[in-house]
Amino acid sequence: MALITEQITEQGFEVVRDTIAAIIKTEIENQKNLPESRITEEVGVFTGRSTPFQQSETLMINVLLDSANYSQFNEKGAHSSTNFSIDVYCTAKQNSSNTGGYLASVKRDKFVGLVRYILQDHHYKTLGLPLGLIMGTYVEGFETFEPNNSQDSAFVKMSRINFSVRINENQSLWNGININSIFTAVKLDLTDNGYQFLKQ
Repeated sequence: MALITEQITEQGFEVVRDTIAAIIKTEIENQKNLPESRITEEVGVFTGRSTPFQQSETLMINVLLDSANYSQFNEKGAHSSTNFSIDVYCTAKQNSSNTGGYLASVKRDKFVGLVRYILQDHHYKTLGLPLGLIMGTYVEGFETFEPNNSQDSAFVKMSRINFSVRINENQSLWNGININSIFTAVKLDLTDNGYQFLKQ
């Protein structure tokens, strides 16, 4: 027999994953619309995408749930240090002045910088989520990789940003059951003398 009767809602890390992607998409699109913007690229932002990056896409940002460690346990929940990977893929074709590899790496670095700035901005210290859910956010660093699917005509560059979020994860407490009456007896030493307690 199932003992959990209430609907289990989205966990904090699920909400945070989707919120990270929405923030990145919103802020980059806003940057594109500012005067003299240095962003002209079309940006595809995804969560949990597993299909390979296509060179025709030019630029992709993919938010992935990585891992979590829990601490400060109690009946109502626990605190987690949850890690997210934010992958930035870029392609570029060579021109008369520069190789495709150089242009792709410059583009990648630009968007790694944009994402880092956005996520560390003070406006997003709690990711815009309700008070009590987020206890801190940190861009821990990033790494660069060389994908295996690059070709001479379209070079692919990729970086992974490591983003850590402290989340307060909760579950409901058991409400107990109503007791209509309690009866017990207390004996004095080994005799039959004693006190009787009765609550109704």
